[in-house]
Amino acid sequence: MRAMAKLMVAWEAGGYLGHEMLVTAAALELKHAGHDVLVCAPQGVPANAAARREGLRWDELPGEAPPPAPSTGFRWKSRATSLWSFGFHSAHWLRGRVSAWSDLLAREAPSAVVLQAAPCAQLAARAAGVPSLEFGIGFDVPPRQSPFPPFRNPDAFTVEAGQAFERRLVEMIQQACPVGDQTLAALVSGDRRLVVSLPELDHYAGAPDPSRLFAGPLPAVTMGGATAEWRGPGPRLLAYIRASAVEVPAFLDAAAALPGDWIVVCPDGTEAHAAQATQSSPGRIRFHREPLSLGGLLPQADLVICHGGGLMAEALVHGRPCVAMPIHQEQFMATTAMTHHGLGAMLAPRAPALFADVWRRVLADPGVQANALALSARQHALATGSGQALVRSVQDLLRAGA
Repeated sequence: MRAMAKLMVAWEAGGYLGHEMLVTAAALELKHAGHDVLVCAPQGVPANAAARREGLRWDELPGEAPPPAPSTGFRWKSRATSLWSFGFHSAHWLRGRVSAWSDLLAREAPSAVVLQAAPCAQLAARAAGVPSLEFGIGFDVPPRQSPFPPFRNPDAFTVEAGQAFERRLVEMIQQACPVGDQTLAALVSGDRRLVVSLPELDHYAGAPDPSRLFAGPLPAVTMGGATAEWRGPGPRLLAYIRASAVEVPAFLDAAAALPGDWIVVCPDGTEAHAAQATQSSPGRIRFHREPLSLGGLLPQADLVICHGGGLMAEALVHGRPCVAMPIHQEQFMATTAMTHHGLGAMLAPRAPALFADVWRRVLADPGVQANALALSARQHALATGSGQALVRSVQDLLRAGA
């Protein structure tokens, strides 16, 4: 029987549900493989329903927000500028943050850490000699290059400017924790690196890095509570939207104009939105404000509408075309890659006049349908084996550190 290891799974950057679901999914896979798992979440993020149901140990790491970051003065953006904005511009704040992680590592003494968008935890692990696995979508696991490649305005980027800026960050890190004279990429990257998405959606296509292993999207977390199933005749349309980004009444008007069976999930929706869905198309548009497990719905969906995050990758491995409405840079980058491969379409989230026409066009496009099915066949192993790939990567990490 495999020996059980004590693992810490953590994240600290990003306050959106996607980070929490990735960490929860990874923690559950490792717990089911027999490991003793502690999830360490940002302050104010309590254990979710899935974690409570599965008995996951869950802790919150307190910490002060960093002081406002001064402008870098660059038009381009990279992992380095993201770290600067996160708090790496302040040696004082960084010292306190790394110290908090170091105290936690000393108290828990994990055999390894599994980190998702957790750069300060990575520094603490590096200083303490604790092996680390870094995982996330491609944006969160950039090529381990010096300097990091730009993800915005690459035409304004120069290697010399990137290297000089990264030296400033390394100096801040060296003031905050006992690390040697290494590149920024070496300091903030994990010993093993797992991209839990598809190569076709890579944010850094064209910047190959053999340290990045693509494993496919992790199995969807079943939150419990509300469930849904397909009812009426097709097309079957699954939407996950944010009311903070989309004009929900206009979205629902467009949905009512397109015949089909709709399931709309909107965690920040209102009772008025739910009432509109019920009144405009009774039984045909079901509007959910609470978390909903989508894994059982995806394989039969004819179209998935989302903002271009992890759900888009989950849909595509099932051969489901997508229409994405990105609201963040990483979503825009992945959606651009998706449309480049002919797997769906991109929409501005506040362009409701275009919604129904674009949905119809994608549904009727045999090329998009064929491309999505071809991707699903090509990446079948990723669709079915991502959880096992995560467990294997952690086992390899533990063996290498033994």
